[in-house]
Amino acid sequence: MSFVVVLSGRTGLFTDSFRENVLECGFELADGGDDLFRVSTDEGGLSVIAVNGLDDLARVEPDGARPFMLFSPDALSGEAAGALKENGLHGVITPKTSHEDLAFLLNRAVFYDKMVKRNPRAPVTVPVVLTSGSAVVNSFASLLSRDGMFIVTMNPLEVNGLCTLKFSLPDREKEFSTEARVIYRVVINKDLNIIANPRDPFKRMVSHPGMAVFFVDMPQSERDEINRFVESVH
Repeated sequence: MSFVVVLSGRTGLFTDSFRENVLECGFELADGGDDLFRVSTDEGGLSVIAVNGLDDLARVEPDGARPFMLFSPDALSGEAAGALKENGLHGVITPKTSHEDLAFLLNRAVFYDKMVKRNPRAPVTVPVVLTSGSAVVNSFASLLSRDGMFIVTMNPLEVNGLCTLKFSLPDREKEFSTEARVIYRVVINKDLNIIANPRDPFKRMVSHPGMAVFFVDMPQSERDEINRFVESVH
């Protein structure tokens, strides 16, 4: 499944390095229109709208709470972007945004609508066999939805990393197998001896270490089967 980052607004502001980083994060790029400040409604598309100042911010047209992001030559204050945060804004990217932060922000925005906002999740204890390259790890999922799960592990993969998962639902024989992409990870900060927040490694988070993953190539019929299970245990 391919996900597209749709660039619009003042498109001349998008730098070559930004475009290259988006591609390296595993996303495709699409032109949403120069001087167009409307959030894209394309399925599987994430709008990144380039703005330059408060006048451009006032022109941004959200689509309900559909996730989108802004690209700005300079950082925007929380006050300036406050109203948009209530209408789908998931972050502001600048030319100084690191590759790691860009990968996190894009994945969080792209998969939020599918994995967090729309779909119910259920606490579970589901054994998972995870394969990444030549490494095979036995672990378990603590949260499950039709589109992904949170896998408990002391050694989570990097954000946007790919792996293969095999698992079965409780009391059912069928085995699910799918490629998965890491949306975010929760790691242990060994220097501070805390479980670190994925956005700030110096802030404590009450959680298991591990990673949230999105099912990349799972058939719709199997997603529906998982969703029925999740709804049954709610």
